[in-house]
Amino acid sequence: MSDARVPPAAMLESGGQPPGRPVRKHDSNETAAILYCEEEDGKQSLLGGITMTSLGPALVCCLADGDAGSLIVAAQSGARWRYSLTLVQILLVPILFAILEALVRTGVSEKRGFSAMVRAHFGLKWALLSLVLLLISCFGAIVSEMSGISSVASMWGCSEALASLLTALFVIFIVVLCDYKQVERVALCFGLFELVFVFVLIRVHPSLSEVLSGMIVFDFKSNSFMRMLAANIGAVVMPWMVYFQQSAVVARRLTTTKEVAQERTQSLVGSILAQLIMVATMIVMAATPPEAKSLDSIRGIQVALLPVFGHIMSTILVSVAFFGGSVCAIFVVSLAAAWAVCDVCGDGAEDPFSLDKTLLEAPRFYASFVVIVVAGALVLHLFPNVIQLNVYIEVLNALMVPMSLMFLFLVVTGPSTHAKLRITGVHRMVILGLFSLTSAVAITSTIASFLPEGDSP
Repeated sequence: MSDARVPPAAMLESGGQPPGRPVRKHDSNETAAILYCEEEDGKQSLLGGITMTSLGPALVCCLADGDAGSLIVAAQSGARWRYSLTLVQILLVPILFAILEALVRTGVSEKRGFSAMVRAHFGLKWALLSLVLLLISCFGAIVSEMSGISSVASMWGCSEALASLLTALFVIFIVVLCDYKQVERVALCFGLFELVFVFVLIRVHPSLSEVLSGMIVFDFKSNSFMRMLAANIGAVVMPWMVYFQQSAVVARRLTTTKEVAQERTQSLVGSILAQLIMVATMIVMAATPPEAKSLDSIRGIQVALLPVFGHIMSTILVSVAFFGGSVCAIFVVSLAAAWAVCDVCGDGAEDPFSLDKTLLEAPRFYASFVVIVVAGALVLHLFPNVIQLNVYIEVLNALMVPMSLMFLFLVVTGPSTHAKLRITGVHRMVILGLFSLTSAVAITSTIASFLPEGDSP
């Protein structure tokens, strides 16, 4: 009898199913994927077109990258270090794309979430360890998003606790009542609010020569700078982003080379868009008057925009960006955590298609989702310093990145990945270099940031 995890060639030709077996809507994801090629010559297109119906996890994932914590890190980087960390954000574009593109490959090939993949290939102990670290990251991220929403409410004179509670209820309501594609569209709509910072950048129009010259000025002797460098990496390459992307790709049931090419294109567009938002936020804060650069709260960002936009418009712009980015990220973070719990602790009854199931059909998934959303909203009052909290959360993410990238690299370049999706040759060496560089910089900058202060400005 053939092992279901390694189907024979005949099964691959029939789409990973034994001959004569019907394909169920929510079939088990234990067989290797087969990509159907639409072109007559069998050639696989690297990039595909983008349509409204094809918009998917890569774009949502990238927009969630511009959450409250990331925007605060970018704003504080610009306010404290001006344009010094702008180049770091630009260099993260190919790295972010490489990670997302690799996750598309593993998602289509493995047909299971990231945690389930880790459990299958590296064992239960590694899966549990990665799950614990992920849940810590997700919990911190939810607190971060709720802090952003609470700060927005405070700027409008509303109750912070009520704003957090209503947001949590809204997210739970959408996830419980909607299927995956509907949830994805809602998150995407909120994530697009972050583009207001690009509009702000155009309006501020800083000197290009000043920006370019400031991009190559670094202060590696300052531990504060090194901590911010680590935070900038952690603000872009987040562990929960990795877990969400793969599970979301599986949830979309991609089966053709055309669909994979479209998702690859979205990964590229999303990577550029995410970093454009980060760079815009950083440059805007660097270009604002020095007296407006107090970042004791998100209100400091609104104060920085006062000279250009006035009180009402600056409040609206900051509110829209932070609220939209935070809500989008809450969807992504909480779903990543819920999927991961089911992947590691489940028995196969709950899978990446849980969003298309009812509460009774996937109780573990919905329970995990609700717990992390509600817990993040309830403990927010324990962290009065929102800015410091968000920076340290991003530093934690930077430390957790190497493990996630190691798992991803070993699987996407290994023999278990479908031949049409496996990364080999020069591409493999490039991915290894990018992942290694990202991990090394994240670890060294984080460690250096906690050493005795050098020549701090």
